[in-house]
Amino acid sequence: MSTAVLKLSEKGDLQKIHDKWLMKSACSAEGAKQAVDRLQIKSFWGLFLLSGIACFLALVLHVIRMMHKYYKRPDSDCESSQSRRLQSFVSFVNKREQEVKSRPKRMRTEKASSKIVHEDSSINGLDESV
Repeated sequence: MSTAVLKLSEKGDLQKIHDKWLMKSACSAEGAKQAVDRLQIKSFWGLFLLSGIACFLALVLHVIRMMHKYYKRPDSDCESSQSRRLQSFVSFVNKREQEVKSRPKRMRTEKASSKIVHEDSSINGLDESV
């Protein structure tokens, strides 16, 4: 390969290749001859829309899950005023968030892995309680 590069260099072809493909003036002169398709922000509108919809759906599902857990808890009072319920719900969400943050990461990963192992064993019929 080095002998081929040396031969191109001796003939002057290497400089021609460099000038044609790597010089900015060649690119701008070539761009003047033909329209250049460049990526712009509006080229990615579909991607932005898709990621926005996915984020919005994740947020809605999270809120629905939290509301379900809030109403499922034993001390939820459905009879109180709307503003009181909203304050209670916000405090419930904050308390749940603090619980999740206070758990060590290792404990969460161990719990998730043991849950996966338990589900796999019960699926395969290895669950002893069955």
